[in-house]
Amino acid sequence: MFINIIDLYIVGACFLFIKIFIVMKLQEQISRMKSMMGLIIEEKQDKSVVLLDGTSSAGKSHTLKHLRAVPYYKANDPNRWVVIGTDDFSGVNNEGEERRLKLDTPDIADWAKGKEYGIVSGLYRKDGKDVPKNPYEDEYIEGTDQRLWYVAQEIKTGPWKKIAIDDIGKGILQYLPGVKIKYILLHTPLYVLLKNVYERNERAKNDPNFKNDNRDVKMVLDQYSEKYEATKSKPDINEGDPTTVLTKDGVTDLLQKNGMSDEHINEFLNNINLTDDGDYYIKVRDTYMTPETQLVNVDSERTVYLKDIDKALK
Repeated sequence: MFINIIDLYIVGACFLFIKIFIVMKLQEQISRMKSMMGLIIEEKQDKSVVLLDGTSSAGKSHTLKHLRAVPYYKANDPNRWVVIGTDDFSGVNNEGEERRLKLDTPDIADWAKGKEYGIVSGLYRKDGKDVPKNPYEDEYIEGTDQRLWYVAQEIKTGPWKKIAIDDIGKGILQYLPGVKIKYILLHTPLYVLLKNVYERNERAKNDPNFKNDNRDVKMVLDQYSEKYEATKSKPDINEGDPTTVLTKDGVTDLLQKNGMSDEHINEFLNNINLTDDGDYYIKVRDTYMTPETQLVNVDSERTVYLKDIDKALK
């Protein structure tokens, strides 16, 4: 009888051990799956992540300065605001490449070094090229900027608690489907936007530290027309800029003064649907707007809108 009781205890202990082992393995697999799907941050949510979207020269850098954000690779305090952008992972044989290679698996890093972005290895494999196996290659979304995968990896795996993503679009949202992100779209009125571009180009001309920081006016306006369009109806402040009135002649004159050709002016006016006489306003395109978008209109002094930024980040 004594021996039977001991045997029962042993059998019970074995079953308990097996149950614990199975549960631990199951939790491990679930954790891995969540991590692969980008859901691990949502579960912890000990990070504040904000996407600052807007055209080049819209005021994102000014906003980041207001937040006292520093490039993530220069930060030594995980609790301060850091900024992560696609430019941090640009180029080859430079620091941008080194940051990418740290996030690639070793085999892919060896393959990609000096010539390619490791995350696109799957495209080469589809073409029958001999490429080392990359366990993450299926995470690349064809047609998107390959640098976005590296931005997403740094956000998910880095120690940073407050992260600002600096970009000219919202493509990063596709790479962080399970991460809670505050999405702020900065709209800057055309006259302020072009003034910013002019000042930026003058600085690039006169300051060697910013010699590569110049911007092409047409490129900036192409980015603008992708996000916004003109409307004769005054928009809600959450969907557009109800305070700045535009006319076809006024915008034409503004673009001429900023060196745009008549051909490019007509192209831009057609792109934003500002083709008739009368008063117009600017609104976010329905195709660009999302339910999560928080539109912030930048004022001419670039100071008042910062209060809206602070409010949006609370």
